[in-house]
Amino acid sequence: MLNANVWFKFLLIATSFSPLYSVLQAQQPQPAAQPQTPGAPANESLPTAPALKVTTRMVVVDAIVTDGSGKPVPGLKATDFEVRENGHPQVIRAFGSREPVQGSGKPFTPRVLPPGVFTNVPDFNPEDGPPTIVLVDALNTLLKDQAYLHDQFLKYLKSIGPHRNVAIYTLGSRLRLVQDFTSDPKLLQEALKRVSFHSSPLNQDPNAQSDVDFADDQLASMAQSLKDFQAEQNAVLMDMRVRTTVNALKDLGRNVAGYPGRKNLIWLSGAFPFYIGADTELTNPFVSQRTYGEQIQEAATVLEDSQVAVYPVDARGLVGSFMPDASERVSLGRNPGAALGTRISKASADLSSSHDAMNEIAKETGGRAFYNRNDIDRAIALSVDDGSAYYTLGYYPDDKNWNGKFRKLEIRLTEKGLHVRHRRGYFANALSVPAAPNDKAAQREFTSALSLEAPAATSLPFAARVSPPTKEEPQVTVSFGVDPQSVLFEAAEDGLRHATVDFVTLAFDRKGKLVASQSNVLNTALKAETYNSVMANRLPFSQKIALAPGKYTLKLGVFDQKTRLIGTANANVVVPAD
Repeated sequence: MLNANVWFKFLLIATSFSPLYSVLQAQQPQPAAQPQTPGAPANESLPTAPALKVTTRMVVVDAIVTDGSGKPVPGLKATDFEVRENGHPQVIRAFGSREPVQGSGKPFTPRVLPPGVFTNVPDFNPEDGPPTIVLVDALNTLLKDQAYLHDQFLKYLKSIGPHRNVAIYTLGSRLRLVQDFTSDPKLLQEALKRVSFHSSPLNQDPNAQSDVDFADDQLASMAQSLKDFQAEQNAVLMDMRVRTTVNALKDLGRNVAGYPGRKNLIWLSGAFPFYIGADTELTNPFVSQRTYGEQIQEAATVLEDSQVAVYPVDARGLVGSFMPDASERVSLGRNPGAALGTRISKASADLSSSHDAMNEIAKETGGRAFYNRNDIDRAIALSVDDGSAYYTLGYYPDDKNWNGKFRKLEIRLTEKGLHVRHRRGYFANALSVPAAPNDKAAQREFTSALSLEAPAATSLPFAARVSPPTKEEPQVTVSFGVDPQSVLFEAAEDGLRHATVDFVTLAFDRKGKLVASQSNVLNTALKAETYNSVMANRLPFSQKIALAPGKYTLKLGVFDQKTRLIGTANANVVVPAD
């Protein structure tokens, strides 16, 4: 297995480290920060983040190689691979591998920050394998399937030893962190026991609905109108469910973007649709069919950019007969054969649609889908093992036209009889995009990441010191230190270095209500001397926010308008009474 030093050495081929990597390890409290002039170098030693920033146009692709029995194949070299982009061979410039996790046996000491200092910089032991998120999806899983899913996941957690970096999230009406990354199985088991079952109003069992049949033609027409109305309402609920799910997947991608190397997302879900097939019983053409391929691609793009592979696992296990049982209140009316056939056909189409969605997002990100099996615990284990051993290849594309179009990737092996799996491709987006105040999509992404419940976004690493009010300064002061290697400073004709970075502080009371906010935009125009000083330290910025006496949770956010990278972190502050 690649140790941490070798792994980071590979990453350095395509990236650059912050010069102050070790500063964040400081154990002693630092003096309170003073407000900084925008763009000026800092004087006090606020911790900064060990960022990894792509400074070239190198494309990085993870590849899982297995033999005929599905076992990982170790020991391959760069010369054993061929990378093609849109059919054209590319020259491999960087190569690394990670073998199955064995565990170093060395205790890992978590980072301890000084009081009042908060950061979104990842803190984990790379020796314990790639970070793995397990998403328990109650939003897309019927209540009747959640207990079995819970038991199977707990069974898996009881079977594993240490040396697995695992975090647990749940998805209901919102995404919620249950347990942050840990290699302690007992912590994971205790966290899962705190997860409760619940039914979502956005996801009701369609097979539990009654089909009413009327003999009178006029009443039958009314019944048909009711069916159309119900179908339209169901479609609206489905749209809401898809949007909530896509936003959650994108939040998870942003959460682990700052972790080096491949990350794995095991998505335990009952059903997520790729499309809603036409229903011959409906007369309203506007609700007869819906497709969600674009939304799936939207989530997959964020996950691909963050180097996250998705492993969907069907929480329903082995799906049996679609025949309605006695527990379902079903009236088949005057023509039971036709009604029953329609019911079975629709159930089969829904199942096929959900499996299509699972396969699609797995293929897009380089993961693998598991369904039609009752041993969900085994499927989880296979997902973790599959994502723990892989090769990483980096190349500079021959095509230098960064036009935002999709480019197809293909990896071939010189040795016969081996199988390789990787993400399908990437969008050739420019490193810098013009800052546009009316870029609603970017604004929505940043706003979503700033919600109190959203996980920390790590693609733009920073640290911040939160200083409570004093007699001299009656407001709360937030002093940011952004890793300069993760900010794009563009050289202009005026000889200065320009960057545009948003800084936001939101204050929530103990009930989770937003009570105050502060937002500023930093536009830099740095001379060479100041730029070099910033790059050797950090990009500083200070905000002040007035708060009444009490306890608050702060959501701190940083957003590079040129690259669209986002960094967020939660902080706490107590404002004493006068």
